[in-house]
Amino acid sequence: MKKGLLVLLVAVLAVASSCSKDAKINKRLDGEWKVVTIGGIAPEIDESYTLKFNKEDKLTGNGTFTNTFMGQSFTDAFTYSVLDQKITLILDGTAEIWSVTKYEKDRMEMVDTDGDVWVLDPK
Repeated sequence: MKKGLLVLLVAVLAVASSCSKDAKINKRLDGEWKVVTIGGIAPEIDESYTLKFNKEDKLTGNGTFTNTFMGQSFTDAFTYSVLDQKITLILDGTAEIWSVTKYEKDRMEMVDTDGDVWVLDPK
C-alpha cells in the first residue's frame, strides 16, 4: 500500500513539475527574439530573422516570424503551444516541433525538427 502511494505521489510530482517548466518556458518566450545563429551559422550581414511570441495563456500563444533580406521583410503568422519542454509551432498549416534546451531571460536555445540549434537573444 505504501509503495503504491509513493508511486502515485512521484507520478503527480513529475506531471506538476513538467507543467510548471512548460509554463515558465512560455512566460520567458513572451516577447520579441532575434535569431543569433541557426545550426551554428549566423545570418548574413544583410539578413535577419525575428520571432515574436505573444503568450495567450499558460501554455499557448501566437506570433510572427519575420525574415529580412536585402532590405525587404517577409512576415508569417503562427500559433504555438508548449508541452514537455517542446514548442509546437503551426505555420501555414504545418506543425514543427522544437525542443527547448535553454530558456533564460537573455538567451533561448531550441532544436528544430532538422536537428539544427536555434540561438535567440531578446530584441
